[in-house]
Amino acid sequence: MILRTLGCILALVTATSTALAAPHELTVFSDGALLEIEATARNGVVEVSLPAPIRDGSLRIKPLDAGSIQRVDILPFKRPDRVQKELAGLTEQKGRLEDRLQALNTREKIFAAAARSQSSKAPRKSKNNPNPMASVRQGTDFAIAQLESVYTSRRRTEHELRNVTNRVDQLTRNTAGGPTVRVVVTPPAGRVRVAAVLPYCIWKAHYELRLTDTATAHLVQLARPEKAPSGFIVRLAPAALADGLPQRTFLQTPGKATRLAAWDLPVTQAKLVIGPLTSFAISLQNTTGTALPGGTADIFKLGEFLGTVDFPAAAPQSALSVTNQPHEAK
Repeated sequence: MILRTLGCILALVTATSTALAAPHELTVFSDGALLEIEATARNGVVEVSLPAPIRDGSLRIKPLDAGSIQRVDILPFKRPDRVQKELAGLTEQKGRLEDRLQALNTREKIFAAAARSQSSKAPRKSKNNPNPMASVRQGTDFAIAQLESVYTSRRRTEHELRNVTNRVDQLTRNTAGGPTVRVVVTPPAGRVRVAAVLPYCIWKAHYELRLTDTATAHLVQLARPEKAPSGFIVRLAPAALADGLPQRTFLQTPGKATRLAAWDLPVTQAKLVIGPLTSFAISLQNTTGTALPGGTADIFKLGEFLGTVDFPAAAPQSALSVTNQPHEAK
């Protein structure tokens, strides 16, 4: 029994090691990401589950080691049964809460009209109604009490509806995945490389602008990727997807911005007031020879941090301005 258990554990470890050995790479561009996964077939079949929805028409599969692709099937993403069941229950609960809100809105209109009707009545004393004012007050108080009950119920219902909606969004976001690619190959242990584009995973530009004098400024371009799936080696490409494969990429360090490039730019104008209320407006010339995407920038003067501002996109040889004064932004 012990030997059999050890054998099962060893087989599991071997299978896991084989799966982890296949490269998983993600090259993140400024407008999307190229995903590449290498996998080895078992009995002539490779199955690769993509971590997220992919851009239409971007799927490519290349045989490796002189192998051959016989057939490709694309299986749509399917959430786990447990998640599907919870989502179905939440959808039903959301519908009931929305129906309750509609009923409460109707009740509010009814009792609001009743309160107005009671308050507008002309009290008339009669044998059957010796104290008409008391009757009017009683009717008005009843209508207002019902309105208070409606408001309380609606507040609680809206709170429940927000919680249900947030849970649906969380489940949908956390369990979102892409299709499964099933490839029939030869030989039976053939390898393939699956490539596709993720439209949502991009990097955003961040800059450090350091002024050392009034004539030049040192500009450092950094990249911060967003929503990259886990389990991948992430490389950043200082380009857009339409530019093709870049000559150079930069390995992403988790939790840190990646340095892409640095330049010394001429300063055409600099207005700085350093003090309790610091203000600055800096005009530069983009002499980098490349287009600079818009983003954010940290501003420094002689090593002192002055603030973070928006950084405008700039074409090659164009002028750009960074400022913390909204009325001076161009």
